[in-house]
Parts: sequence; C-alpha cells; structure tokens
Amino acid sequence: MKKLLFLITLTALCVVACGSGGGNEKNDGDALEQNDSDAQEEAIEPICLKPSGAALTFTDISDELGVKELNALGTQITVADIDGDRWPDIYTSTGAKTRENEQEPTNVYKLLKNEKGNKFKDVTFSSGLFSNKEGENGLASTYVIFADVNNDGFQDAVNVVYVDNDTYSNVNFKEDFTRVYINNGDGTFRLDTRTSFTLEIFEAIAGVTVLDYDRDGNLDLFVGRQYIKYGDLRSCEQDTLMRGLGDGKFEDVTAGSGLETKKADEESLASGKYNKPTWGVTACDIDGDGFSDILTSSYGRAYNMLYRNKGNGTFDDLSISSNFAHDDNEDYSDDQFFACYCAEAANKGTEYCADATTPLISCDGVSGWEPGFSDQPYRLGGNSAVTLCGDFDNDGDTDLFQIELAHWHIGGASDKTQLLMNDGFPETPLRRVPEAESGITRSRSGSWNDGDLGGFTADFDNDGNLEIYLLSSDYPGTKSMLFKKQADGKYKDIAADSKSQVHRAHGGAFVDIDRDGDYDMIVGTSFMRWASTDSDSKYKPEKQWIKVLRNDTGQDSNKVIIDLTGKGANRDAIGAKIVVRAGGKQFVREVLGGYGLNGFQNDHLQIIGLGDICEVESIEITWPDKAGTVTKYENVYANYVLEIDQENGLKHHKIDEYFGK
Repeated sequence: MKKLLFLITLTALCVVACGSGGGNEKNDGDALEQNDSDAQEEAIEPICLKPSGAALTFTDISDELGVKELNALGTQITVADIDGDRWPDIYTSTGAKTRENEQEPTNVYKLLKNEKGNKFKDVTFSSGLFSNKEGENGLASTYVIFADVNNDGFQDAVNVVYVDNDTYSNVNFKEDFTRVYINNGDGTFRLDTRTSFTLEIFEAIAGVTVLDYDRDGNLDLFVGRQYIKYGDLRSCEQDTLMRGLGDGKFEDVTAGSGLETKKADEESLASGKYNKPTWGVTACDIDGDGFSDILTSSYGRAYNMLYRNKGNGTFDDLSISSNFAHDDNEDYSDDQFFACYCAEAANKGTEYCADATTPLISCDGVSGWEPGFSDQPYRLGGNSAVTLCGDFDNDGDTDLFQIELAHWHIGGASDKTQLLMNDGFPETPLRRVPEAESGITRSRSGSWNDGDLGGFTADFDNDGNLEIYLLSSDYPGTKSMLFKKQADGKYKDIAADSKSQVHRAHGGAFVDIDRDGDYDMIVGTSFMRWASTDSDSKYKPEKQWIKVLRNDTGQDSNKVIIDLTGKGANRDAIGAKIVVRAGGKQFVREVLGGYGLNGFQNDHLQIIGLGDICEVESIEITWPDKAGTVTKYENVYANYVLEIDQENGLKHHKIDEYFGK
C-alpha cells in the first residue's frame, strides 16, 4: 500500500452530536471540517499485519522483572500509571488490615513502578501513599483503587482499609481507615483528610467502583459494604454513592438516589431492599443510554442488585425484573443444611421435609437452616463475587458475566458462574445462558467447590472476540481458567494449553506491560485453605509471588490502540463508549474504572483487536459529559497508538515512539 498524506492533528473528520437532557435523544450535527491552517503534514505509512494463526500463548516473565527479589506478593492486583510516563505501574496486596513496618516490612503490599517493561522498581514507601496519620510510613492497606479525582492528569488513590468488628477489636489495629490520597504530579501522594467513608464506626468496604454517574465531569465512587459482624445479616450497612466534587473531596449522596436500602426485616427482605453483604461492585452502561448503571454482587446467597441510571441523578432498582438478582433454580431439596434439618427427629416425615434427601454430610453440630428464611428467594441466590461487563456476542450492547462462589453441599439452588446476555435490556430481561450452551463450566465431582472470586475480560489474541479470564481460589484443586470463544460460539477453557493457568489464582489484571500492542496479565495467589495434604499441594509456591504472564500471540494481529483523555468529560474518560468500524464489522468497548471484590483495576489503554482486518472505516467516541458529545473520526489507521483528546482531536503515533521504547 502506498503512503498516504495524513494531517496529524486536524484532518480526521469530526462529527459532534449533543444530547438533550438525559442524553437519550441526539441531534445529529453536520459533518464539520476542522480548520487545517495549523495542521502539520506527515506521511503515515499504513500498517497491515498478517496474523500468525498461532494459538494464544503466554510466557511467565516474573523472574525477568525481578518479582522474587522485590518480594512482590499479592492476592490482589491493581494497575495504574501513577507518574504519567504512559507505562502501567502496579499495586499488589495480600489484604492487610493492620500496619506494615517500613524498617522490617512483611511485604503485605507493594507499589511497583514499571521501568519500561524491563523491570520493576519498588516505590512503596517513597511514594507517600502509605503514610499514616502520624506522618510515618506503614499505613494499613487492604487494597487500592486509582482514579484522577481532581482532573489534573495524574492518578490519585483511594486506599481502602477493610474495618469490620474483628478488625476494630484487634489489638494491633491503629485506626487506619479508608482515605483519599492526592497525586502530587510526580507519582508521589499526599493524604486528603476531608472525606470520610464511615457510616457508623466501621468501614467494611469490600468493593469500590469508579464512575461519573451524573456526567458532570467529576469522578464518583460507589462503595459496597460487607458484614460488620461476619454472618450477621442485620449487621450489614447501606452501600453508598459518593459524589466527587472535582477537587478530590467526596460527599455521600445516597439519600434520595434510589439506591437506599435498610436493615434487614420482614418487609425489606421480601422486597429485596435490605442491606446486603455486598462483595463486588461494578459500573457500566447496560442499556446504552450513555449513563453508567450500578451492579452489586452479594455474598450470603442474597439478591444481586442492578440499579439503572435514569440520567437525572437517580436510579431505578431493576434487580428482580432484569433477571440479575439470581438464577431461576430455587430447588433446595439437595441442600445439605436442609437435609440435616429434616433428619432431626422432630422434623422427619413432616410435609415440609417431604422432598428432603438423605444427608451426605455429618449433621453433628450442624445448624443453619431456618424455615421461612432459608427457603425464601432472597436466600436462594449465590455467593456472588464480581460482575464483568463486555460485548461478548459482538452485537453492540453490553452483556454481563456473573462470577459465583459455589459448593457441592449447598446444592443446585446456589448460583453458578454464568453469562447473562443483553437481548434488548431493559425492555427484555437479561438472558441467563445455561452452561451447556455457553461452554463456561468445569468438571465437578465429589466434594467440589467452585472458588470463583474474580476475573477480567479482554481480547488477548486481538481477533475481535473477548476472552474471559476467571480467577478461582481458596479450595483444593481450584485454578484460573481462560475461556476463549470457539467457531461454534461456545467457550472453551484454554488456560492450560495457553500456559496461563495459575493454581489458587485470586486477583489479577490485564495490562500491556511491555507496550507492544497486546494485553498481558498479572495474577495473584491465595494461600487460604491450602494444606500440604491437598491434591494440588505441589503447585504451592514458597511465597505468594505474583505472576506476570507475557502475551506472545496478540501482537501479530491488527488492532487499534486508543489512549483517551476527556475534557468536559472526566479526564480518565471513564464511561466513554468506543465504536470501531472496520471490515464491515463493529467492535464496541466501554472505558471502565476500578471494580469488583477487593479491588480490580486494569490497564487504561484501550486495545481493540481486528484480527486480519487492517483498514479502519471510522472510530466513534461517545463522551460521558453533560451533552453526551459524540466525536467521529475517519481516515484512521490501525496498528498505531491513537491519542484522542476530547478537546484537541486525534493524533497517530508509532507505538515505540509514543511509549519511548
């Protein structure tokens, strides 16, 4: 293909459409040719790659990056460019609730600077992110979520300390609570004491998701709260919506938002509007109206919650009508707690126990079944950990992937990890896809446990289809799975074949760690319930070292690489919708912030695979600003970094030059 002249700054055709009011209506503007007088001409060489056809394969490069030398341990991983050098840095945590010791660190958390994909540098204590209220290093840190909360171009941080009754009563607890830290502009942080996340005295914050719910250009937080006293439903607190004021301060705006719940009682349990033991929280636009909706994943087999953003600062609770709250299996006859209840002399032979099975466990000391409570729909859902958002069938809308912890002894009513397809939500409820249809399953026998606690979705081989990386841990034999869509539309676990399988995988992130145009991954490990007598004991490492798995396949396929910056919209462009049209197909992605159970956060760089397609027809960005502004770019080239600034337009960059490789 011959060289084409491209006006690097302003030649891309930009169409602007401003939404009215709630953003559901758009007034299509005329195509506007921008002023070319100041544009710089530069020859752009079209790049067309021929995919190798090789199977997706990863290589463990943890040793090359010095993971063991740095004692980089973690069950959870979050990713952010903390110093603005365009290279993704990483935070790792083993879930600490008490302080670290700078002089004699136990390595319960690390902040690692990425030295251009060659090694990591430990900046944990030089960063200031872990400075406590006394001004000394060693703050407790359960997990961290990053976001530019004051729109200055640098990633700030929410350092979460999980404080429940057990934490608070621990003699070593120093009253370190969840707080905001502001980036100084150089990758160091300072404590901002203006925002409190405390409702009563506790901050049992299991998950935080980042969004701009009102599209005012400032990032907000939705905070999910677990039990204060483990297992006590009535100890649960209200999940909270924290509105960002744009200067790093947040205010609680839950009241009047439609997100309110209350302490569990007969009325609130029946309606589903009760405080739940929330695990994971997620924000994405499910109905396609340009406003981020909120999803909560509940532990204790409680309802999951789907709150549809109405676009006016309030939400509708569509949890049950959407089919999101739980699956339709409410048969508890094989629940071993029910079986043990019915095996008691006083209950045996009663009409209530007519369908009970013979207990397969020892019932000595077993109590946990309460008629009129345990048998109700609000107690027959799942132990839900995380919800993933993505267009899994490439039809342009957002589908969901619900990740569930499940055990054999709880029986069939306990929800399993499952795809939920969007076939026209909200007019049409979400469609739960059976395992036999989706292929997302695993063999189960004996005393099985699905230890599914997290995951992420990305197009690792850049073929245009999203893969799903499922993290499973905390029980014998659990390991990560990588589900890839096959020609028949079903998914298949290729983790072992692709060398991405990690035993007892708990947390992780997708990230282009070496900036070569495909997503790699970093995976954390849990030591929870991992005994020397377990069948998978040979896989237990000496320490909980993180694993960095380099993608050796995706770089060979065509892709568009997009680095978005909002102006008018929040600077991180969280909530922006990207539509790439190429080869007669469309590829849709949404820019998402942190989410999930105990902190999940992936690379902000958007890599959208095109497979063997190398000519892009257009890229359309719907910005999460008040107007719902739409910008459309034509004459766009694949296999470059597309730097798209809402105010200044699009620029092409060669990959190596953009990242200073």
